[in-house]
Amino acid sequence: MRRNLPALHLRHAPLIYVVAQVRFSAIVAIEKYVPDIQEKLRHKGFPRFLKAQVQEVALQLDAAPKLSTSDRFEFQDKDASLGIVLQSNSVAVHTNRYSNYEAFEEHIKTALMAVNRVVGISLSERIGLRYVNLIRLKSNEVWREYLHEGLLGLDPASVGVENWVSNSQFVGKTEAGQLAVRCSRSGQPFPPDLLTSTLPYSLELAKEEIVTTLDFDHYIEQVTDFKVAKAISTLEQLHESLDKVFMAAVTSDALTKWGRVKTDAKHN
Repeated sequence: MRRNLPALHLRHAPLIYVVAQVRFSAIVAIEKYVPDIQEKLRHKGFPRFLKAQVQEVALQLDAAPKLSTSDRFEFQDKDASLGIVLQSNSVAVHTNRYSNYEAFEEHIKTALMAVNRVVGISLSERIGLRYVNLIRLKSNEVWREYLHEGLLGLDPASVGVENWVSNSQFVGKTEAGQLAVRCSRSGQPFPPDLLTSTLPYSLELAKEEIVTTLDFDHYIEQVTDFKVAKAISTLEQLHESLDKVFMAAVTSDALTKWGRVKTDAKHN
């Protein structure tokens, strides 16, 4: 890919989870294609296989929410740090060991090509890229050392509060799609909708520890003919804005604390 901005390198990045998803027109008989898809992915570095049922909630006007279950098939690498998740209407790639976008994009290509060659995806309906960062304070540190003032909210000390918990969300339109920025300060490091992730984590919070989760979600909802190259191009555009919003959300002091490696040249 060709970057318009220099790549950001952090020796101790706060990033804990990344997921890219392509949602397509549903293939009801997806399960019958799973053996062929697994065979392709098994030889591409994804030897592990998991099958589970996931519960989905559909909100309805003037009616109670409708609950349904669907099958979820996952192909993981040997360390279970990278997975390809297949459902009847989507394919996603997620990881808890992210190095850089270029490497992650190669895994997305592998997933999309394997699935498309077997099932022949007709229509793309939604493409999204999501980054979750976890920020923890060390002794005598404060949040303003890490976060832009627009994300800080009220100062708990000014109103006599300890262990302040808060949630905020900013949603807007970009040149590439829709961007959602969620900032959560609580004792829970993961967004609630990601708690069912199959990738293992070893995060242990101290008693009553409050952490900040920065959750960046950039997506486009548009029905179009599916092409692997087009989906990859869309994801690259979505990634560009996520680089920008991360830089806008954190301070220069935070980048220094995380061990920023400065580069002058643009990376292609």
